Amino acid sequence: MTYKRIVIGTDGSETAAVAQRAATALAKEFDAELVVTHAVDPSGFDAGRAEEILKTAVGWSVVEGVRARGERRGGEPAEVLMRTSMDVDADLIVVGNVGMGSRAGRFITGGVPDRISHGSPTDLLIVRTETRAEEAHTPGEYGRIVVGVDGSPTADEASRKAFDLSIMLGSKLSLVNVGEPLLGSVVLKDTAERLGGRRVETFQMRGDPVKLICRAAAEQEADLVVVGNRGMAGGRRFAFGSVPDRISHESPRDVLIVKTTGKTLAEVLPGQGSLVLEGGRRVAAYRDEDGVAHVLNPRCTHMGCTVGWNDAERTWDCPCHGSRYDIEGNVIQGPAKVALAAVDLPPTS
Repeated sequence: MTYKRIVIGTDGSETAAVAQRAATALAKEFDAELVVTHAVDPSGFDAGRAEEILKTAVGWSVVEGVRARGERRGGEPAEVLMRTSMDVDADLIVVGNVGMGSRAGRFITGGVPDRISHGSPTDLLIVRTETRAEEAHTPGEYGRIVVGVDGSPTADEASRKAFDLSIMLGSKLSLVNVGEPLLGSVVLKDTAERLGGRRVETFQMRGDPVKLICRAAAEQEADLVVVGNRGMAGGRRFAFGSVPDRISHESPRDVLIVKTTGKTLAEVLPGQGSLVLEGGRRVAAYRDEDGVAHVLNPRCTHMGCTVGWNDAERTWDCPCHGSRYDIEGNVIQGPAKVALAAVDLPPTS
């Protein structure tokens, strides 16, 4: 996993500058291009001031050794950032949890960061900016990452992204399960094994998932909390706007919201597997090193649970009863006895 193009918004404020420092650090680590975006009100703005804001911001990132360019666009800041990310084919948006044209206050509902969190077309990093000056942590440096897991496909995808980040950044990784201890221990063990076990610590907790994941992040002195953009509550399958939404508002640390729903087949890179939406249906897709996509029905043939991609073993694994399938859908391990069905997708124009 790597980010190739990162979009950051700026309005010249200190909070925007803190978010940009985080984006610049990641762009440098991943050798990514940084697109610095400034949204203006087309009905009346100071062109000279807008150009100065962009020039200063881009110049700072360039001095730090990053490939950066500026984009000045008319419109509301949240819409401008999301539109820019789609136009430039970005894979990460970075925002501060305060500022960028929204009302004063910490990550206000309806403000720019909040609006983007609900509609981002790609991964979204929300940088906690309001108390950063009081802390020793440097924006974009993540020594420990915390991710909540519950055995669901979206949590699996988020944990895989968190694991990849931990390897790239040299970070420690903590998996946190909040729920029934016996089932939770199985989920933690299974998730850690899928990730290969390296740099992974596991924690079992019981109670409110948002409060406990946030508490775990604070107690473990984590710098980043990772969530999927759909619920992390196991069987209850909370919709987006509950668990990840509350974490994005309440977390004492930066939050990475991973795009785990709404992903398309075109976004699956060679050597990767993922659950994606294609042709109006959800499928399990793996793209081999030659670029050929292997597309399967994601429902386990044992009892119908949704399989998840095991990056360490290159297999599709059922989180419910342990069935395992290869990239062609053939059964490797039971209790399933029937292969996953191949899915024929209509040709794209």
